[in-house]
Amino acid sequence: MPLRRSAQIAVVLGLMAVGVWVVRGKKWEALRHPAEVAARAAPAVKPRSAAEIIPQLKDPPKRTGITIKDLLEGKVPQLSQMEVDAFLKNQGRTPAHLLVAARLLHDLKYAREAAAMDPTNPLPQLELALRGETPEEKASAIAAFRKVAPDNSMGDYLAAHQAFAAGDAGAAGAALLQSLDNPLFAVYSQQLIAGSEQAYLEAGYEPEAAAGAALFSLTLPHLTLITEVSKNLLSLQQEFIRSADFDAAEPTVIIGLTLGQRIQDQGPYLIDQLVGISIERQFLQQLDPLTAAGPGGQTAGERLDALNAMQSEIRTLAGSFGPEFGQLSPAIQSQYFAKMKNDGELAALRWLQTQR
Repeated sequence: MPLRRSAQIAVVLGLMAVGVWVVRGKKWEALRHPAEVAARAAPAVKPRSAAEIIPQLKDPPKRTGITIKDLLEGKVPQLSQMEVDAFLKNQGRTPAHLLVAARLLHDLKYAREAAAMDPTNPLPQLELALRGETPEEKASAIAAFRKVAPDNSMGDYLAAHQAFAAGDAGAAGAALLQSLDNPLFAVYSQQLIAGSEQAYLEAGYEPEAAAGAALFSLTLPHLTLITEVSKNLLSLQQEFIRSADFDAAEPTVIIGLTLGQRIQDQGPYLIDQLVGISIERQFLQQLDPLTAAGPGGQTAGERLDALNAMQSEIRTLAGSFGPEFGQLSPAIQSQYFAKMKNDGELAALRWLQTQR
């Protein structure tokens, strides 16, 4: 990979780690070093005993003192085993609630229970495909996910990642070509956040704190996988070019551009936008600036300009979202989180600028 392109990728990843995660309290580090973060994380609130929690399921005492400022500083409270058990007892051990428990407690046994409970539900299969403890568990979950969600291109990207890891470029290419026929890109993060928010509410947290803690505790392992797929795809393209097989190289550009645009269009968070921009830019730079390559007939040069403008806006919005958000009224904070749920993080930040 040319030095210039490596530097560009490094800049984008640096922005993701430093700029956006200032907003979300160091979650990128949680993606890259989950064991390290888990080892050093400490509950910000002393867990209550089961005797305190279970009898009060329907009306737990309000958790006060957890502020947005704390969350922005990375002080995200962790629910205890007792609190998650109380949530499951009160709300029911549905597949969705079990997946929330799996995330909050970092315990895949709940995801496995959800998968066994409803084999046709794609969410547990995706969780096991992303976080499975063995290659065999991941492979089985990927196959199951593609079967129950055949129109979701995330399954094709999972299969491509698995094939690249196994050194099977042919199978990876077939999966990526299949992805072009599946325009949906869904990883169900918003459902997990909604369930986590309910769990924090059940534990007695006030609404704004519950919404913030659910959002800030989310990790997005699929983005690491997608980034690795795009890098492998780019390497494959360069191999085709070196061997002068330009007919084989052309589809890799189409796949790469499509992947980057899908994440931007369907991912609800700023980190989705940044990863999508990074991927799309890598493949746009392979093209003549006058080549039609963007939405609405944009040329490659015009699309690169649009991506640069979008990245600049994200940088500005992320930089303006800081401790002052914690000073806003609970009503504004609640509207912000509601806007994010409905319209995505970028739209919510744009709205927030109009409230100041």
